[in-house]
Amino acid sequence: RRMKPSRNPNSLPPMFARRFLKALTTINLSRRRSAVSARARRIKQAADVCLASAAAACNAKRAWSRAVLKRSRAVLCRQRRRQLRERRRIMAVPKSESCQQGRAELLRQLVPGGVGMDFCGLLEEAADYIKSLKAQVQVMQCIADSLSC
Repeated sequence: RRMKPSRNPNSLPPMFARRFLKALTTINLSRRRSAVSARARRIKQAADVCLASAAAACNAKRAWSRAVLKRSRAVLCRQRRRQLRERRRIMAVPKSESCQQGRAELLRQLVPGGVGMDFCGLLEEAADYIKSLKAQVQVMQCIADSLSC
């Protein structure tokens, strides 16, 4: 499905696209030769940071975008290893808790900044995060389509 161009240049998709293309240019101009997996990580991190900064510029009240930006500032190896361990643990569904509590905890860990939120606020943050991720995927698909021609 094609993304409709937004008439407002300050809305999320155009703002994300501008920031992401600028970040991709910076990554491509980098003189450092890296492995494909390291390059993929840099592109993913750039996409996450661009999405969060565009979302923060559009709606500064969202905790997930602030959490993503805060997390992106700390790029130490120790934190990366901790995040990888956390992601593996998140994938395992808790079996000892009740189903609803387990799902709420899983959602808290999936939404950046979701730990410590009340359930209603968590659902609002998750909805906004999903909407922003959808916009990110659509913009990146448009970029990929335009580069493949």
